[in-house]
Order: sequence, then structure tokens, then C-alpha cells
Amino acid sequence: MCLVPRGSEEGTTLELDRDGLQLVANKPVSFRLYSSLTRIDDQAGDVISLEGQDEPLHEHAPLDAVIRFGKPTEQRMIPVKLGAKLSEVGTLETWSDSKISEHRWRLEFQLRKAREARGARTAAVIADEALIAAEQAIRDVFTGSAVPEGLPAKLEQVIGLGRNSWPVSAIRRLADVFLACAEGRKRSAAHELRWLNLGGFCLRPGFGFPGDDLRIEQARRVYASGLTFANATQNESEWWIFWGRVSGGLNRNQQGDLYQRLSGLLLPRGKKFTRINSSLLREMWRCASSLELLPNGVKTELGETLIKKIKSGDINSSDLWCLSRLGARKLFYGPNNQVLPAATVQRWVEALLKIDRAQDALVAMSRITGDAARDLPGSTVEQVKRVLGEDAGRLESDEQDLGRVFGEELPSGLVFTPSAEE
Repeated sequence: MCLVPRGSEEGTTLELDRDGLQLVANKPVSFRLYSSLTRIDDQAGDVISLEGQDEPLHEHAPLDAVIRFGKPTEQRMIPVKLGAKLSEVGTLETWSDSKISEHRWRLEFQLRKAREARGARTAAVIADEALIAAEQAIRDVFTGSAVPEGLPAKLEQVIGLGRNSWPVSAIRRLADVFLACAEGRKRSAAHELRWLNLGGFCLRPGFGFPGDDLRIEQARRVYASGLTFANATQNESEWWIFWGRVSGGLNRNQQGDLYQRLSGLLLPRGKKFTRINSSLLREMWRCASSLELLPNGVKTELGETLIKKIKSGDINSSDLWCLSRLGARKLFYGPNNQVLPAATVQRWVEALLKIDRAQDALVAMSRITGDAARDLPGSTVEQVKRVLGEDAGRLESDEQDLGRVFGEELPSGLVFTPSAEE
């Protein structure tokens, strides 16, 4: 069915109301979008056959989603009318308005940039009414009188899903409200902690959705003003968790500036030593290890410090995760020329071969890419395979476990450009 005829201007809204249009709710579905550069006579509402075309229609990446309506376990068929608009940022915004309720469900397709969905999970589609209520709940805390401690439960209640199931389209709407209410974080230590925790959750991983560049610019204003309650250890920990979460949206200079605030504490020089709370120090290390655009010399020094600690017997899972980010053969968002030399990482891998719980780190640092400049020597890879046993196939998998790479579950529906040479 033709929804947006060729030649429609950006910002033009089109609606389509036909008998028989129904939406499947509470079941995973795939929305498929086709386009053509040559069909100029189609009108909105025309039914077009996908077969027998002189020139095949171009099929875009499908959008996998779950429309939520009523009881989650009850599959429903909802009569709807469709709307569409080509936005200024290159997305085709489409929506379905229920004919039996006030619900509206929005879907967004990327059109201008070819992006590859890696590790994207089927995303729920949240009704506008629920998101409006969630936005108001955030405002009630940071501009009204509601207490910040109850905000996570309130958001899950009005959205109807646990936070790990919130789709990226929904969390970015919430992120916009958090950014608009950023001054409200200064009301108390509890307000600041909740703003950092939930705001960073909604902005993670800092890229992959239209408008993220602007959101990071707005977040950088918070960075410039710094922590309001810097004497609260938990707030300071949440500060570094926040910047580790969104680090993929920062450019090289911004990451370098962020690291400068950490370097003296992570790699103290001479006799200068500052005692730091262990949980806070852990988050500082995790943030620094997430900065894939740092100079390779800096990343090498960080990795060597961790290896020295591990060899001394002082080892924990967070250190292994940090080492795996620093020495990864395939980066999460950085270009291939930011991958550390194979000879450096080979030494790290050999130091981990006899250490329990190091399997994930070994996989990340020994993954086979087919690029001789990045891959470890075959003899080292064979040693890793023997340690991994039945999991050795992970070394040759094209798909990374992005949740493990990132350190937490990624937003459902996230798409982003794979790393490449810069």
C-alpha cells in the first residue's frame, strides 16, 4: 500500500483511513517498508503489488516491534488509521491511531543513512498516552514536588514495562525531558543521583538514534557545570557511570577531556596517592575503559596497569571487563585504527589463560576478524580455544554479544554503524 507518494515534502503529514486496516497487538511483528525512485504516479492509499514490477521495489531494513494494548498476554486485532510524515532528520515517522481508543503508536524508519542493526532486540511500541504520563512524572520530580526515590517505579508503572524493555524511541523521548529539567537535579543529592542514574539510562549508549548529537551537546553542559553534590560518594559514582554510558556519543577531544579528570587518580605519578572509595574507583576505571577514542598509548598504559594488578592476584570481574574493552579486536563504536596492536594484547591474553572467570575477556581480545593487523597470532588463538573448550566458536562469530561489550543491556531497537577505518 502506498503511504507516502514520491515528491512529498519534508514536514507534510499524510493520513490513510481504509476499512480493514488492523494492527496486531501483544505479539512480535515485523513492519516492512519499500520505496521506489521511479514510481511517480502512485497516490496515498493505492494498493501496490510487490510482484511483477518493471523495477523491483527497494526493501528497507524491517522494524521489529511489539505493539502494547490491554493485557500483555492477550493478542488483539485493533482497527486503526495510518499517518506518516517525512521528518527533517531523515526518518519516516509513521503512526497508527486506534479507532476504538485514544491510543497512538509511533514507528520510525531510518531512510538517509544506511545502518546495520547489530544485536538489536524486538522493540516494544509504547502508546503516546503512556509516554506523556511518563514525561509528566519526570517533570513532577525535577520541577514539581514529587520525591525522586519513587521515580523508577512510577515510570515502569505508567509505561507498563520494566525499564530494560523500554525501546530506544521511548527512552530518547524521556531523555529529552531529563535534559530539559537538568537544573532540577541541583535540588538535593537525591535529585542529582536520580537524574544521573535514569538520565544516563535513557541516553545510553550516546548514539544510534536521530537527534543524539544534539542530546550529547546538551549533556555536555551538565559536564561543564560539574557535580553539585560532589561530596556524596554515590553521586560521584553515578557521575562516572553516566559518562561511561554515553561515551560513544563523545568525540575524540571530549573523551580526552573526560580522561584528564580521571588520569591522576587511575595512574598516579610519583609518591602522589589519593585514597578512593573502592566502588567509586571501579566506576572510574569502567568509564575510562569505555573511551575507545583515547590515544592507543594511553589505553596501553591503562591495560598494563590492570595486568600488573591481575598478576599480583588482586583480580575482580570489573578489572577483566575493563581489560577486555581496552584490548578488544572489534570495538563497540570506535574505528579499526583505534584497536591496540596485536603484539600488546597477545601478552595480556597469555597472562589470562590460567585465570578463572576470564573467558569473556579472552574472547573479546582474541576474536578472529580476518584482518591480519588486528588478529592475534594463530598459536595464541589456539591456546585460547583450548581454554574456552565448547565456547571456542565465539571467537569466529560475526555477532558480538554487545550487552557484554557495553557492560549492560542495550536499548531494544538500537541500530548503529559498525566500526570502520577512520
